[in-house]
Amino acid sequence: MIFQIIVQCLLVSYVYSLSTHPILIVVSYDAFRYNFFDTKLVPNMERLKKVGTYSDYLVNVFPTKTFPNHHSIATGLYPEVHGVIGNSYYDPEYKKVLKIGYEMFHFSDEVKPIWVISWITDPHKPANLVMLYIEEPDTHGHAFGPESKTVRALLEKLDNVTLYLEEQLEKHKLTDKVNVIHLSDHGMVSVTPPYFINITQYMKNNTYDWAGASPCIQIIPHKGFEEEIYNSLKAASVNNGHFKVYKKEDYPKRWHYKNNPRSPPILVMSDVGYALDDLIITAPKYAEYYNFTLTNSSEFGVHGYDYDVTDMHPFFMARGPKIKKEHKVAPFHTLDLFNLFTEILELPPLPNNGTLGNIVDILATNHGKYSVASILIIAVGGVLIALFLISLAAVITLVIIKRQQNITTAAALNKRFPQTFQNNIIEAQHLLEPEEA
Repeated sequence: MIFQIIVQCLLVSYVYSLSTHPILIVVSYDAFRYNFFDTKLVPNMERLKKVGTYSDYLVNVFPTKTFPNHHSIATGLYPEVHGVIGNSYYDPEYKKVLKIGYEMFHFSDEVKPIWVISWITDPHKPANLVMLYIEEPDTHGHAFGPESKTVRALLEKLDNVTLYLEEQLEKHKLTDKVNVIHLSDHGMVSVTPPYFINITQYMKNNTYDWAGASPCIQIIPHKGFEEEIYNSLKAASVNNGHFKVYKKEDYPKRWHYKNNPRSPPILVMSDVGYALDDLIITAPKYAEYYNFTLTNSSEFGVHGYDYDVTDMHPFFMARGPKIKKEHKVAPFHTLDLFNLFTEILELPPLPNNGTLGNIVDILATNHGKYSVASILIIAVGGVLIALFLISLAAVITLVIIKRQQNITTAAALNKRFPQTFQNNIIEAQHLLEPEEA
């Protein structure tokens, strides 16, 4: 209902004051895994996907959590640059664990999400950007698992929500005026209680702080306990075999997760299909809240693993006047979406970690500057101009030839009848002179 009200308000405002500038709607479905399309539960989304441009999946950022990925989508920056390194994390400047709020998303004034810059109020090319966030299937996926009947029912509902948006655009004759991108931030896998791992047993009480959630827990040792905690966790990981322990300096470079003061000194990462202490605590709460009996076969949804894990991949599809029709592109990075947004809106991008070349093939225009219609008009116009110039040159040539022929004829007549020709000229001149008063 809330989604419908928002869409109605947006579309009504467009109808009565439709901008002459490009319009973009971005719809994000939290934890909509790329291969949910294989369930055959989203026929409307499947049809829409093939109308415009789509990729099989996107490559997201580490950790594959909601806040880091959405902030990367909005800024085109890696988490180590924009500072949102998790859904929660310890900040050494504030000396506390940060959760959703102003402090979380304001690591630096240099970080400019697409919705806060001056483009929106620009008098010449204002950004016409609407970004919608849908918290499903993530919310229920965590409590019941991504393969559950609950999530399958939600997929059908989300499919209808997508159809509703398209129907409203068509109803208000906006389909050819509005660009729409549908995407997600990450995927999800199922984990059952026998695969929960208690890592706090390997650390002494009051020697550390921790933040984050399965599968990656951030450990912040108290001063003097750094090596003791790391060595204890490392030994346990070798014996257990189902989680890894990283020091900050050992984070894989490709994660782009290391070079930020908010990045934790130690990170514990469970293997795919395993979870850590936080789920040991929250699983009974899910059972109580949703009124089901917790058993060893109860499934819970987890995400946050490495982005190279297939089931962490999100999806992407887009359609509109700026988007190629019936087109498929190779998987690309969520970081590149920022450049796609600015190209569609015809705005200069801020410096970012994305690659413009990765999204050019999505655009129906030449980098957003020339539409197919414009190119056709230019081509036809060029042909017409060429024909005009050829015709003009032909006329000038004929005039020159005719003039040359007249001169040649006059010379020949003068040679044959010199006196008669001269008298004719004098007579003609006399006729042209004005009569005296």
